[in-house]
Amino acid sequence: MKIRWIAALLAAALCYSPAYSHHSPESHYLVDRLITVTGVVTKFRLINPHARIYFDVTTADGEIQHWFAEGNASAILRRRGWDSDTLKPGDVIEITGNPARDGGPKMDWKLIVTEDGTEYRGGNTVGSERDRLLDDVERRRRERE
Repeated sequence: MKIRWIAALLAAALCYSPAYSHHSPESHYLVDRLITVTGVVTKFRLINPHARIYFDVTTADGEIQHWFAEGNASAILRRRGWDSDTLKPGDVIEITGNPARDGGPKMDWKLIVTEDGTEYRGGNTVGSERDRLLDDVERRRRERE
């Protein structure tokens, strides 16, 4: 009986980490930091488990970086009015989100602003901390105007 209990506990511990890491943005992104970049959409995928935006960013020295942004599930975004044509290749976007922990050109998106000023929310914006960060982004945008 004791061996079964220990085996069950060990199995639960081994399964916990992958399950937690998938559902925890903290494991992949720096959730206490926000970055904003401007780029050109190359592909938008309204899929599960997370919608994805692929976009190119031109650096100050003219180099093109291929970026990837991860958002909420397609069902959640659809309820918020998104569809597969919300973003199209060639659209210029300003995208704000949490940068990747590994420093790569990836982010967990929070806010997208198109060239015409349309704002799209619907990234992974759960929790009061993220709401506070979004408020800070809004305040900084207003200060720049």
